[in-house]
Amino acid sequence: MFTYKITGRMTINEKNLEILGLGAILHDVGKMLVPLEILRKPGQLTEKEFEQIRKHADYGFHLIKNVHTVSLLVANCAYQHHERLDGSGYPRGIKGDEIHYFGKIIAVADVFDAVTSNRVYRNAMLPHQGLEVLYAGVGRKFDNTIIEAFRRAVAIYPNGLSVELNDGRKGVVSAQNEGIGDCPMIRILEENGERIKEPYEVDLNKNLHLLIMKCLKIQEPA
Repeated sequence: MFTYKITGRMTINEKNLEILGLGAILHDVGKMLVPLEILRKPGQLTEKEFEQIRKHADYGFHLIKNVHTVSLLVANCAYQHHERLDGSGYPRGIKGDEIHYFGKIIAVADVFDAVTSNRVYRNAMLPHQGLEVLYAGVGRKFDNTIIEAFRRAVAIYPNGLSVELNDGRKGVVSAQNEGIGDCPMIRILEENGERIKEPYEVDLNKNLHLLIMKCLKIQEPA
């Protein structure tokens, strides 16, 4: 059977990968049953409104569970993606090995997506800041092996993304360093506020004093 290798310590066979993928796609389906005015509320939620939001995990579980052609594991992905290792999550407050491995995986991806996306009540974090949020919860809320696999498997800064470095230079992500998604290659296009005639490459993995500080909207020269 085909086995997908995520890292040296994480492998998922083809059948389970399909289940995990479908669970990831449908993990928030329960939000369809949460009032739209609560989902889009720009200000702070009341305790009662937050309780409505929390119910989406339970709603999603029952919606998917009733589709008999779909694995129950897919329903559990919706049910458990807000559970945390230390029992601080919801809807059941289960902990550790009580949480299915797929729930732990989707939890990591879901948090990263949430904090690096714009919301009506806050601006998106940069990808490296999203990773810091995950690392802050290692061992308490999130599984370290999964976070490391996520960091190595995902292009934190995808090719073509326009960025600004901490020294003020601007450019686009031109290539990835395998297994190091947060330190890509950057093609420098602008220095000291001016476009340069001959763009050049900078490898962030070999220049650890350089950091991506902003994601921008600048155009690659024709």
